[in-house]
Amino acid sequence: MYILSIDTATNSGGAALARNGEVIGLAMLKTPLRYSEGILGYVDFLLRQHELDISQIGCFAVATGPGSFTGLRIGLATVKAFCQQLEKPVAGISTLEALAFRFRNLGGRIAPMIDARRQQIYAAVYQFEHSTLSVQQPEVVVAPSDWLKHLEPGTYQFVGDGVAHCRSTIMALQPGARLLDTDNCILSELCLLAYRQLIEGTTLSGEQIQANYLRPFDGALKRP
Repeated sequence: MYILSIDTATNSGGAALARNGEVIGLAMLKTPLRYSEGILGYVDFLLRQHELDISQIGCFAVATGPGSFTGLRIGLATVKAFCQQLEKPVAGISTLEALAFRFRNLGGRIAPMIDARRQQIYAAVYQFEHSTLSVQQPEVVVAPSDWLKHLEPGTYQFVGDGVAHCRSTIMALQPGARLLDTDNCILSELCLLAYRQLIEGTTLSGEQIQANYLRPFDGALKRP
C-alpha cells in the first residue's frame, strides 16, 4: 500500500511517499510562507517520479500540530480534500511525537523542542522502549526555563530547532543533557507512524481529523 504524508505544521515541511513501511520518496519545502502555493506541486512531483496517480494512495498522513496555525490549516485542508474525494483513511500524527520517533535509535528519554516564537517552545518527553514510544511528559507550550526546571530528574536527549534557541538555558537547568541541533523534518516518520496506525486499525476518516493547536488563536487571546 502507498502512503503519502504531508507536513506544513513545521518549518521543514513538504511531502513524502512510502510503500508499506518503506519510504521511497521525499520532497522538502523549507519555505513555510509558500506552503499554500507549493505543497500540491510537491505531491504531484512525488507521484510523477513514481508513475502513480493520486487514486493509488491507500492512506494519507498529516502532521496535526502543534505548529504554525496557518500551516496546520493548509496541511489539514489538503489532506481532508484528498481523503473525502478518494474515500481513503488518514493518520493524524503529533509533530512532537514524530520528531521524537525520528530519534528513537538514541534510546532513553527523548525531548523534542520546537520553536513556538513569543519566547516559548512546544515540547514533550517520550521514552522509546521495546519498539514503543510512550509519553513521559505531555505536550506543552511554555517558556523554556519554566519547562526545563520542572522536568523529573534523569538524562534527556533534546532534539529539534528549539534546542538552538535555548542551549544555555538547557545546560544550566539540565547539565547532564545531550543536545542535538536538528531541524524539524518529520516527513519520513509520518509515513512510518501512519503504517503502524494502519496495522493497528486506528486511522481516521477525513472528517474526523483535527488540528492540535495547543495554544489559543491570537484572536482568542485578545478577547476580554
